[in-house]
Amino acid sequence: MIYESDDPGQHWLKSEFSNFTWNYNQTFWLYSDNLFAYLALRHDYPLIANQIIQSIQAYDQPTSNLFEVLLGQRIPLPLRNPQDYIVANDAEHVVMIRRHNASTVALGKYVDFWMYEALERCLDGDLATASFLVHEAERLWREEGLWDWSFTIHDHMFSNQKLALLLFTARALGIGLENEREMESQLWSMQTEDGGIASLSDANGIKAGSANAETTALTILVYDDASLARFPKTQISSESSVPILMIAVFIVLAICLAVRKRPSYVDRKADEM
Repeated sequence: MIYESDDPGQHWLKSEFSNFTWNYNQTFWLYSDNLFAYLALRHDYPLIANQIIQSIQAYDQPTSNLFEVLLGQRIPLPLRNPQDYIVANDAEHVVMIRRHNASTVALGKYVDFWMYEALERCLDGDLATASFLVHEAERLWREEGLWDWSFTIHDHMFSNQKLALLLFTARALGIGLENEREMESQLWSMQTEDGGIASLSDANGIKAGSANAETTALTILVYDDASLARFPKTQISSESSVPILMIAVFIVLAICLAVRKRPSYVDRKADEM
């Protein structure tokens, strides 16, 4: 499986688990990270994708109630706030899942929650609500990123996975965004030297920190016709402004993130289960 990122700082999960001692490159999320990586790689790199999905399935965990909607699977509404769980660990590695199963409803101006709900509404045939949510997210666009509550209230950093998810959802629903090319350009400007996409950017829209698996995989999925085809369309979306060759090069570079994995613990434990 793919580890979270190469960020050298203390992991934010330390604030949730007092005994959390692992670094980002020792942390493996079954979902969303590895589920999205499987989706992004399954056509062009089926061997790697199959290894990832087999590892996820070996842990036999319940669904997230959120991320699987990208596979065209139904998720319950209203969305619930997330809870994180340690699935397995040793001194060098930890396997995590995030489930949206809290007792509290997920409320607030958060683009990612809106987009997951929009995809579910679309699968349910409620295209009007799905389209409304996409356009509400579009209204939060500024030249540097999406001004949802993650930026305005929490850390004043733009979350690039949300931008990728907005682009994916708009195309999945066939909705043309007024500033789509500008959004794409900003997302691509987050590409790092190793081919991945930086998870964060600062208030000036400058990439900050390292690439992570979730953001990189979601960016690839923006151009994945099979994933986009799972959802009914409200209208014809505009053509992508990114040349096909550029996409191909990016997917190859993204594999650099995929193959930088620590199989000694994670894959061994999955094989034993």
